[in-house]
Amino acid sequence: MRAALLLPGLLVLAASACERQPPAGAEQGVVDELAFEGERACADCDAIATRLVLRRRDDRRDYALTETYRAQSGDLRFVERGRWQRQQALLRLQGEGGSRRTYAVLPDGRLQARDPRGAILPGAHDVLVPVADAGR
Repeated sequence: MRAALLLPGLLVLAASACERQPPAGAEQGVVDELAFEGERACADCDAIATRLVLRRRDDRRDYALTETYRAQSGDLRFVERGRWQRQQALLRLQGEGGSRRTYAVLPDGRLQARDPRGAILPGAHDVLVPVADAGR
């Protein structure tokens, strides 16, 4: 029930947070965070659990993307960090190691992986859903 009450507010926040400006006179150094989670199919494991946390502090926009490959023999976790930017309906991630990822921000606030031009990836129906606990 609590999640059902929080979701509408998160969707509005997710849709606007990437481009909103802090109010005049807002305290400097305040950190805004949004988190998204999802799970997608995997050819050689049980599933890939994904968690994306977007952080904005003043003009700095950082992200942490954690992908956990779930398998019977044990989980394997990879964490990627970098910078993000919003370009209209696309969220672009630039990893510290040079990786690039693009997500479409869907009208309901979910994120869907896209190719660099923003086109839908073949067979990609997986989405990342906003979650209330960004700091966990």
